[in-house]
Formats: sequence, structure tokens, C-alpha cells
Amino acid sequence: MAVHLALLRAIGPATHAKMSMQDLRQACRAEGLGTVATYIQTGNLIIGSELPPNAVQAAVERALLRFGLTNRVVIRAPAALAAVLVENPFPEAAATRPSDLCVCFLAEPVPAALLARLDGHAGPERIRLVGARDLCVDYPAGVTGSKLTPGVIERRLSTPLTARNWNTVGKLSALAGPA
Repeated sequence: MAVHLALLRAIGPATHAKMSMQDLRQACRAEGLGTVATYIQTGNLIIGSELPPNAVQAAVERALLRFGLTNRVVIRAPAALAAVLVENPFPEAAATRPSDLCVCFLAEPVPAALLARLDGHAGPERIRLVGARDLCVDYPAGVTGSKLTPGVIERRLSTPLTARNWNTVGKLSALAGPA
């Protein structure tokens, strides 16, 4: 059975009023997904299923519709998270400020021309693409107050994304098991 990580965009207090993580797990199982576990309350699913990634994504999106939610779902294999952890372009930030190092999981690969839209930002943030769809962003002054938030990155790149801090990426990778 393959393991898939489903990362839901924009899960928080407003969505919790409509859906608990327990309810989400049950809805995903009702959509034909095998084993479903969640990590913290921000829409991180670890799914064991024989379905291919696109079918897992569609099943999670159908599960969300049961609650009236249309949040974007980004799917990653455990190997993709392991690669981000290994290829970490900012090891000092990961070691000293892991909550200020984010990984933006892009829904689609971004051409280099679009990545250029992030060049020249005025803040202290550092940005590196890992693979074709994972963008590491170091926020040395913290995400709060930054002018280059994940929402701004999403608009500049014209592709949906969902962001997780380094601690969460590491924990999800560990929970997903060996790549």
C-alpha cells in the first residue's frame, strides 16, 4: 500500500467549525481511502491507499465537499518530503529557527520565468526551489510582518500552494515512514 501525504490549504479555526480532523478522517475513509491519519489541526493527512496520487487528491477533495469546503489539496509522496529535508538549502535556519523556515508545496511545477517574479523582493527572506514543486523560504525576521507571505508567493507564481514550517515537514516525513 502506497503512502500519500495530503496537505490541505487554509485549514484553521473557520474550517474547524465545519469539520473536525476526526470527521475529516471518517469522510476520507468513506471516499474509499484506506488508512487515514492526521497530524495537528491544520489539514495534514497521511493516507495509505492503493489509489494513484491524482485519485487520492480527488477523494480528499470530495471528502471536503461533504463539509461545504473547497480547499485546495496538494499531494506529496514521502520521498518528496524526504528530498526536501535532505536538500535543505538553509540548514542553519532549520537548526536554529525551524518555525521560521517554511516549505511552500506548489500545486504545479513553476517555470523559471515565473520564479523570477520572486526576485528583487525587498525583505530579508531567502528563497530556493527544491525539485520542481517545493519552495523553501527562510523568514529570518519571522513570517508575521513579512511582505513575502505564502499568499503573496502564490499570487506572484500564479499557482496554488500550501505552506508548512520545517518542524511540521520533518514530523510528517517521520510519520509517513521511509521514502
